[in-house]
Amino acid sequence: MLNVETMLRYFNEIRRVYAVKLNERMDDFFSPNEINILILLSNNKHINTSSDLRVMLGVSKGLVSRSIDALLKKGLIVCRSDERDKRIQRIHLTKKAAPVIEHINHEVQKINDEVLKDVSEADIAHLEITMKKILQCFKDKEENHEN
Repeated sequence: MLNVETMLRYFNEIRRVYAVKLNERMDDFFSPNEINILILLSNNKHINTSSDLRVMLGVSKGLVSRSIDALLKKGLIVCRSDERDKRIQRIHLTKKAAPVIEHINHEVQKINDEVLKDVSEADIAHLEITMKKILQCFKDKEENHEN
């Protein structure tokens, strides 16, 4: 039976395959995990700590740490202390990351065109509707739990 954990595993596997394909197209300058981090940071403003990245990517703390160090050295991210809790380091993209993100997005679009060519727009639209329903169920459950 398909459940949320299974769906998340599928999405993580899709993200991994994307990162490998992107890595091939970007002359191996970035590791697949670095690419995943750049994509997550650019598309999800609320994901901005190493813990967030570790959970979202389903990878080890060490791998996230090594990838963050590499992106820092490349000047694509900066880490700043959280204003309320100085123990928390928030990760932010730099201006230098903008053209890299643009290139990644361009390559992602090309990959989408290649990979999804045999998937109908109706199937993709249905998947999006279903994912929104599932997300809303989680949000409703969260709101009911808070009250």
